[in-house]
Amino acid sequence: MRNTDTFRQYIWLVNTILQSRKISLNRIQKLWLEDNLNEHKPLSRTTFYRLRQAIEDMFGIIINCDNNDKHQYYINNPETLREHTTQNWMLQTLTVNNILVDSLSIKDRLVLEEIPEGLEYLQTIINAIKNSHVLKMTHQGFDASSPKTSDIEPYCLKVFRQRWYLLGKKHQNTEGLRIYALDRIINLEETKQPFKTDPSFNAADFFKNYFGVFIGENEQPVRIVLRAHGKIMISLMKSLPKHPSQKEIATGKNYSDFEYFLVPSKDFLHEILKEGDDLEVLEPQSLRNEIKKTLRNSLKRYQ
Repeated sequence: MRNTDTFRQYIWLVNTILQSRKISLNRIQKLWLEDNLNEHKPLSRTTFYRLRQAIEDMFGIIINCDNNDKHQYYINNPETLREHTTQNWMLQTLTVNNILVDSLSIKDRLVLEEIPEGLEYLQTIINAIKNSHVLKMTHQGFDASSPKTSDIEPYCLKVFRQRWYLLGKKHQNTEGLRIYALDRIINLEETKQPFKTDPSFNAADFFKNYFGVFIGENEQPVRIVLRAHGKIMISLMKSLPKHPSQKEIATGKNYSDFEYFLVPSKDFLHEILKEGDDLEVLEPQSLRNEIKKTLRNSLKRYQ
């Protein structure tokens, strides 16, 4: 069996149990037979246990059996599916891929967002991170007049707005960490030159105080309070939090206030501005002033 077929079976089993909340093995076996993915071949108990263990090993999703409730199976740790982990992202990506593969007959009814270039460099970067090898990279940022070639120590990868970014630093340089957009890479190769990785570095911890990919030197997170105006904006904020630190702290007539602790970077400023007059900065005053300045400058362009 191809690896792609095996992954699709993992996704099928997880989603089948999730949708049912609790389900017996007999019911799983019946649904398995009905699904075209599995070529109508029966699911043996041995195969089910093998898939169950593989799902736990790969995605950290634990499928347990409730012996007190007719031996029904359920996801023991559904919170895993809500966490911002690599496993969860991979599961979601594979789920979407699985659905799209089975939907080619209606491809003219699916409108997808274009993914920027640069994905061809992913494997090289991942290998370099694994091996702690320096990358020789030719890159031209949006603000650069010409491309530059540098030796880069790769620290981690991050996805933001469907664009991939590399966090790294110049080899044997005292400069801090920088962000490089993969779609701005012109050439990239993994060298055999090793570099020392910081064993205490954690990608999630590094970015926890940021929104997006703009990072600053020694900038500290601050308390930010945003006011959402109108039922639609309030509902959007609750269903799609702007940042993991988001917390609703007050409600009033047709508004709600949300608190954050993060660095007020350019990405976060743009996120606020894109909501128009539905979102208002209450604190800190410095960010409120920055929003005012940006809006005034924008208005001047239309005068």
